[in-house]
Amino acid sequence: FCFRMKTVFISALLSIAAAQNVQFPRGRAILFKSRPGEFPGEQIGVVDFYQENAGVRLNGTINGLTAGLHGFHVHDKGDLSNGCLAAGGHYNPFNKNHGAQNASIRHHGDLGNIETPSTGATQVQMRDSYLTLNGPMSIIGRALVVHEKADDLGLGGTEASRTTGDAGARFACGVIAVMEEDPTARDNSSFSLLSFSSSLFLAIVYLFSQ
Repeated sequence: FCFRMKTVFISALLSIAAAQNVQFPRGRAILFKSRPGEFPGEQIGVVDFYQENAGVRLNGTINGLTAGLHGFHVHDKGDLSNGCLAAGGHYNPFNKNHGAQNASIRHHGDLGNIETPSTGATQVQMRDSYLTLNGPMSIIGRALVVHEKADDLGLGGTEASRTTGDAGARFACGVIAVMEEDPTARDNSSFSLLSFSSSLFLAIVYLFSQ
């Protein structure tokens, strides 16, 4: 091997090593009321995320919403400042138009609406086949946002409808964080990474001894 080829080969090995990851079976977003400035307002709810074979199950409770429908989305960034505006747009890795949760064309973060009863808290119970807590499309570290108005599911015929569902201001938001690691995946990942690191070290020693 010439020096350049050795460097390329080792860079490839390091990239593979970096791809080792831990599996996350559960996440949680603690929702805070939006307000201007660097920090959000008071806590108003909690939503848990459970990784399943074909997507993610959501279960939670939110207080303080007016009766009726409220847009409910995963947004791109886990930044809750500036009235939740710093969370960016809907999580949309494939640059699709906004749509209903069950639509063939939608953002990954489009979760439709949650419904608040005339009295009592808002219960969140849904499943979504697009979401995942693991891999390159993971929603861990992104934001869950509740809007003031109903999401029109992209059917309103306006630019706002095609991008946001015209769901109005951001009422509350929270960062989707890891709640639990899969111990089996963690142990296997650690063992694999240790084995790989040993092999990588031996490969580097061999290459630079030639």
